[in-house]
Amino acid sequence: MVKVPSFILKKLYTKGSLKNIDDGFQFEIKNVLADATIISPLNILVDDSPIDLSKIILKSPEGEISSNDISINNSILFKVKTSVTVIVKGISLPPGEHRIHISTKTKEYGPVEFEIKDKIE
Repeated sequence: MVKVPSFILKKLYTKGSLKNIDDGFQFEIKNVLADATIISPLNILVDDSPIDLSKIILKSPEGEISSNDISINNSILFKVKTSVTVIVKGISLPPGEHRIHISTKTKEYGPVEFEIKDKIE
């Protein structure tokens, strides 16, 4: 299995999509690389603080799933040109720049991990 370099994975993040919402914050990931099957929870660190998996929701055209519920037996097919909105419930971010570290595992490429910076106005 070839490890996908983080500088390539950063292209998945939709720059400028980070924003606070009524019950938390959200950002968007768009698959511009290749079809992949997500087989483990999406782990997120914001400014080095881990986010509880139960607060992370992935919303796609196929519906919504809690990050907690993603597993090898309950995987998500992340097709090219598909966008997923990642919603973090119950946490608002202060204005300014934030570092977001994202990691998960895929069936095709193994562990994937990258970090981006975006800001809340």
